[in-house]
Amino acid sequence: MKDSVSFDRAAEFYDRTRALKPEVAEALTGALLTELRKAGADRLLEVGVGTGRISRPLMRAGIHVVGMDISTGMMGQLLRQLTAEHTRPDLLLGDATRMPFRDGAFKAALAVHVLHLVASMDDALAEIRRILAPGGVLLHQTQTEAPPEAMRAHSAWWDEQLKRHGAAPIRRWWFADIGEKITASGANVERVRVCNDVSRTTARDVVETTRKRINSWSWQVPDELFPKLIDEYEAWFLGAYGEAEIVDESTFEIEVWRWE
Repeated sequence: MKDSVSFDRAAEFYDRTRALKPEVAEALTGALLTELRKAGADRLLEVGVGTGRISRPLMRAGIHVVGMDISTGMMGQLLRQLTAEHTRPDLLLGDATRMPFRDGAFKAALAVHVLHLVASMDDALAEIRRILAPGGVLLHQTQTEAPPEAMRAHSAWWDEQLKRHGAAPIRRWWFADIGEKITASGANVERVRVCNDVSRTTARDVVETTRKRINSWSWQVPDELFPKLIDEYEAWFLGAYGEAEIVDESTFEIEVWRWE
């Protein structure tokens, strides 16, 4: 990955397509507030704040959020959703690999589904470590990863087609990969279980999401190649899975990382 990935192209549909179920959002917010209290942090840096999907409920609970992102479109969506109930955030346009904060500026930082999108995860982790005060924590939300068979086949199909056409492979980071990177940077982790969740979709919904290029993995498919493959993909995927319900069971966790 040459540059950090901007979600400007997803700003208009991000919250609509990434919304957490109310019960999951409530459990996650409660768990984050607990960890912030433990850390003595009433001020939080969210790296890759986006639309505030995770931090807006924290603002409603009185947390002062400093949000940084490379997408003005995503942060614009955040501002449009604030109400009088929210503590007003400080938003900055900036990249996680070179953050404009002094050493030890925060007792807590938050990263949710963002570390795999930066140009250099090593640089981003070094920056997070730098801006955390002694004893400060990095809160990193994860989910268990056991994709349904249909989704494993879906990923394998795209990998094979890109290989066949001589295109660069899709780079997929799993939560375990990210955990290994953070561990290698010298941090120790405490895992906090948040809740279980079951999501259900259909093969037709997966095809439609893929056709609209909702998910960031699809942005790695060259623009000139995607139209040539999408109809072939649809015929294959619907032929294989038809009207089947695709069930994904997962457990949400918060990883609490500390550097000595």
